[in-house]
Amino acid sequence: MTPTRVSRRVWRIRRRPVTSALALVLALAARPVDAQSLTGTTGLVTIPTARMAEDRTLLVGAHLVDRRHHNSPYGDNAAVVEFATLGFLPFVEVGLRLTRVVDAPNQGLGDRMVSVRLRVLEEGAYRPAVVVGAHDLVGTRIYHSTYVVASKEVARVPVLGSVGAHLGHGGRWTSLKVEGRQFDGTFGGVSVAPRPWVTLLAEHDAERLNAGVRLRLLRRITLLGALHDLKDLSGGVGYTHPLR
Repeated sequence: MTPTRVSRRVWRIRRRPVTSALALVLALAARPVDAQSLTGTTGLVTIPTARMAEDRTLLVGAHLVDRRHHNSPYGDNAAVVEFATLGFLPFVEVGLRLTRVVDAPNQGLGDRMVSVRLRVLEEGAYRPAVVVGAHDLVGTRIYHSTYVVASKEVARVPVLGSVGAHLGHGGRWTSLKVEGRQFDGTFGGVSVAPRPWVTLLAEHDAERLNAGVRLRLLRRITLLGALHDLKDLSGGVGYTHPLR
């Protein structure tokens, strides 16, 4: 056997543990990446979708949001958005969110927001899932929103993988006095999953275009990187904990 053939054989033997380890990591990560948006709600970059947190599942995490896009009145620095979202019943999702502007005085604990989402229609072969939701119904109502949104997997393409379409509308459907609104008007987006552990995101949030990528690591950890208005960087990490 020539030296070249010996070297190739040694390389094949040595690379097997590396290949096996990589395959294991990818297998553990191989789940569709429906997770929390920058706003703490199940969605794309910022907009909510009709995807829901799984029944008896708690999602927690934190995102750093660019100073031009968190809408907080407490300062012009970037904001840290911490969230906890609970899925149960299995058609209800309740979220708690705390928004704190970095190095901003006089903000106390920060702005607290409660969101409630109800799935009124499950996705079928020919129909989308439909969810109605309300954000920030009490307190300062800086991030108030009431909306309906539909989501549907529209294709499975060999190169692109699963392609999802999401379309919603936010309306002024309450008489509450609010300080700020989100998703006020028609919003929508597309999600493309070329691999089970990665999803590419594009959306229009009723004001601007945003894009992002979401990765799932070891089943329970998600990483989100996003560009607001296709130029301002935000992102963070989430963790999924089953309550079974």
